[in-house]
Amino acid sequence: MPDNSPSANAKQPLGKPTIPVVFWLLLTISLSLVMGTVLLSNDMKHLKTVGHYFGFDLFPPDVTPPPPKAPPRPAPPATFTLPLHLIDPPVAQTVSTFLRTWRISGPAMCAALRDAGIETSDWAAASFNADTFECFFEHGAKREKDQLPSSIFVIVRGDAAGVISNMRVKIINPETDQNGQLDPAILRIFETMLRQPQWLDFHETLNAIKNLKDVKEDGFGASINFAREVLNPDRYNFTLSLDATSGPQKRTRSYFSDRTWLPSPEPTVETDVPSAQLSTPADAEAPARNADHPR
Repeated sequence: MPDNSPSANAKQPLGKPTIPVVFWLLLTISLSLVMGTVLLSNDMKHLKTVGHYFGFDLFPPDVTPPPPKAPPRPAPPATFTLPLHLIDPPVAQTVSTFLRTWRISGPAMCAALRDAGIETSDWAAASFNADTFECFFEHGAKREKDQLPSSIFVIVRGDAAGVISNMRVKIINPETDQNGQLDPAILRIFETMLRQPQWLDFHETLNAIKNLKDVKEDGFGASINFAREVLNPDRYNFTLSLDATSGPQKRTRSYFSDRTWLPSPEPTVETDVPSAQLSTPADAEAPARNADHPR
């Protein structure tokens, strides 16, 4: 039988009304459209403001790349200025006062004499000593009645390596001009001997020889002597030698030895003055190399 009790007929309580899901979906879409419209309006000003507020930039500004740089200009070549004394040739005056050496070899000295017209022999071993090398020149003129015969003897001595030890000249009854000055052809011998070693500090010697006056000069181991014989006034002797005997000279010579330094080039033979040929005439009486000659 049906339950007709009062509790069964009592009214049931009503539940809360439910909102359909479609409503929420439509509301979300509507709000999104409104917010999108607001954010995108006015050239997206509001959207940029929101992004800046939260610390990020949705639309970074366009950065125009800088124009390409021009290639760097090449740097000018570096220039260096060397002091002139590093490239200039050695000055003979300076060299001769600092270190006295023979700046020409024996064979070159003999060749310089030949170029000046003094027909010396070749550089060869001496007949009396195989360790001594030399070249020489002899010239004798014809005897004139009671006068002494005129003669000239020139010799350059050294060793097998060509290092000169001394140079000597002997003239007997030399020819002179009306002023008593030595004949230029004979003077050429002394000019060559004094010029080639480049010992230019001996500046008074040649003038004295030209006037047949005695002269003696010494300087830093070198010795030049031109003198008339006491017992034979018509005979003259000339000696040019190098003898380093003092301690400073020996130490300087040892320091600048060719074993340590490159040898200096031999100076060129100057031929600015025409050479005067000295030759023995066919009827000349060639003097023998006796005690009168510096052998």
